[in-house]
Amino acid sequence: MLNQNYKENLINSINIFCKNINCLGCGGTYNYQTFTCEFCGSINEELKKSYLNIFSIIPYLNKDNVDKEITLYLYKLVNSSDIFNHALEQFDLTKETNSIIKELETKVEYNDLDTKLLECIFSNDIFLDIDNVLRDIILRNVILRKNSLSKELIEKTISHLVLSDTRNISKDSRFYIRNLGENVGGLAFHYYVYLDREVMDNFYDKGDISIFYVLPHEMMHTYRTYVESKGIVGSIYDTLALKERLLREYNQDIYYNDKNYVKNLHEIEANAFSYRAGTNYLKSLGFEISEEAVLNISGVINNDLTRLDNPLREIEGKLVNINELFANFIKDKKDLFYKYPQLHYEFKEEEGQVIYKSKMELVDEMTFQNKDESLEEIYLTLIKNANDRESIKDKNDILKS
Repeated sequence: MLNQNYKENLINSINIFCKNINCLGCGGTYNYQTFTCEFCGSINEELKKSYLNIFSIIPYLNKDNVDKEITLYLYKLVNSSDIFNHALEQFDLTKETNSIIKELETKVEYNDLDTKLLECIFSNDIFLDIDNVLRDIILRNVILRKNSLSKELIEKTISHLVLSDTRNISKDSRFYIRNLGENVGGLAFHYYVYLDREVMDNFYDKGDISIFYVLPHEMMHTYRTYVESKGIVGSIYDTLALKERLLREYNQDIYYNDKNYVKNLHEIEANAFSYRAGTNYLKSLGFEISEEAVLNISGVINNDLTRLDNPLREIEGKLVNINELFANFIKDKKDLFYKYPQLHYEFKEEEGQVIYKSKMELVDEMTFQNKDESLEEIYLTLIKNANDRESIKDKNDILKS
């Protein structure tokens, strides 16, 4: 087998190399002759040292001395950069890695080597797209209290559960376990998902399933961040949710308080997704949860005023229409109007003011949507709203005359 010092040096060098593939300053790629960033010109000495170490050890590798742990790290290496592909072409790393994972899936108990392999798999981003069977087996055993693996490994497995989904939204997504305070199970900030330490401890120590409802709730917030930042509009709800968020951010003293917070669209949406995703995942693991328990854990409330497509909200004891509040709010905020192109479906800038488009303008625009059903549905809703506004205006004009 490979000398232990060589092995540790190789693994450490691979970890350092993969961590430094992209320039931390600008995100650019490096020239492997000079180890300078091809965009900003900065030199990365850590990358150079790890690169040279790896290439100095590769000649000593052969099919007889590359064990399972080294195989997984080599797989990580070649999947992170193709610069080592030729040097390692003698190894069928994809096949060997899949074989290792399949073998781990069949085990009832794990020895020390197995644990090392699991730690490697669930601590490296390169394995986020592996078959989820192994991860699900581990988490199912925690619920059944049949788990003998360390809390650290289980935390890495939970991280894998989150990041394998959120990394599809943004490569900047992160997952952290922190002490978030009383009655705060999780938080989301941009593409960062936070889980409260107590929720994690209760899962590991007691098999508490609430973790599978807290996580999708926060993950939905990251998805909403993505949708709003990209200007995506798949339904009228997408524009309504953005309006509500902007109102909440710019009017925190009257809107963003404990009473109204649980009624805003982002929380309602996250609760609804938590209800579905958490229950479906637990069912996939073989667990049936009572409706009463799901409603309690997910926070879903059956209330006509909290439908996702309903603009009515109770704020400070009064029933208000989010659309009406927002139309008044956005009038003098051209910067926000241009920052979020999804608002351009309903509004326009005219003489320095952001105002509603007329019914006829919306009808004309709809005819050029190439029969996109989702956009047609959005425009039909906007046209109906415009018709209601203009009808009320006409009635008021008649009364005034």
